[in-house]
Amino acid sequence: MALAQTQGLGDPDWELYKKRFMKPDGRIVDTGNHDVSHSEGQGYGLFFASTFNDRTAFDKILEWTRNNLKHRDGNLHSWRWSPNAPHVPDTNNASDGDLMIAWALRRGALLWRVEAYLDQAKAIIRDLGEKCVRKIGSRLVLLPGMKGFDRPKAAIVNLSYYLMPALGRAASLDPSGPWKTVMDHGQQLLLASRFGLWGLPPDWLAIDRKSERIYPAASFAPRFSYDAIRIPLYFKWGKVMPASLKQSLYAVSQNYSMTALPGWIDLMTGERSAYNAPPGFRAVYLLALNGADALPDLPGLAESDDYYSASLTLLARIASMELV
Repeated sequence: MALAQTQGLGDPDWELYKKRFMKPDGRIVDTGNHDVSHSEGQGYGLFFASTFNDRTAFDKILEWTRNNLKHRDGNLHSWRWSPNAPHVPDTNNASDGDLMIAWALRRGALLWRVEAYLDQAKAIIRDLGEKCVRKIGSRLVLLPGMKGFDRPKAAIVNLSYYLMPALGRAASLDPSGPWKTVMDHGQQLLLASRFGLWGLPPDWLAIDRKSERIYPAASFAPRFSYDAIRIPLYFKWGKVMPASLKQSLYAVSQNYSMTALPGWIDLMTGERSAYNAPPGFRAVYLLALNGADALPDLPGLAESDDYYSASLTLLARIASMELV
């Protein structure tokens, strides 16, 4: 918690983030996706507020999240809210959003000494373990949501939902839960999930239920893209990123240059996007390659016009400070 206590209110990046992406009622807006909101984005907002000691923003974001996304019959959250009615057409959760919310609640509880926040974090983690962790063959996996991913022939996994620092905190919140095993098996999955010329993990992964064969999920484009970019962020932050992934990212950055990174790479054909990745991708590459030493070279938040790139940039900045 040293970072939260030393930064205090008025951090310029956080103030800019709020100005651009936070509504007065506490809703975090995905400006690149028709101004919808996600449990992931609410989790980011709570995490940033708890990092930069902004309890006013934290409580607003938490209240909106509870009122609009929290399940009535449990402690998880619907993954998406739309400005158009019906606001929540799909009540399925997103494991990464719930993990981030719980992580932020724990940080807020420690910083502001609010026991209720800690109780809420524990309740989320317990529900997540019961509803979203499954045994697939010899592996214990974190499913992306409680519905739709545990399929008859294969389970669908998204390794960018493995927020390694948050999973470590989940293990402390729920000591008898599955979290240490989930982390260990997540590292094994990443080592086995490297495809194409660059040896990169896909956004979406399938695990065959019988053979345990691992392959890019057929129902999604086989790309290292907007989901998978968070894998090096979270695994580096959790100090469990394999050296081979660092080597792959270095090769990509050398081939395309750090200022012309691809928005996506097709892992089957090697094709890259016609457009360059936003600055938030560069922030993740720099963090993955340089750790704490990346801090002076990270792009400023002002370079990112959209919510997702800005979120990646601010997350990479916090991670680099916490890796010191």
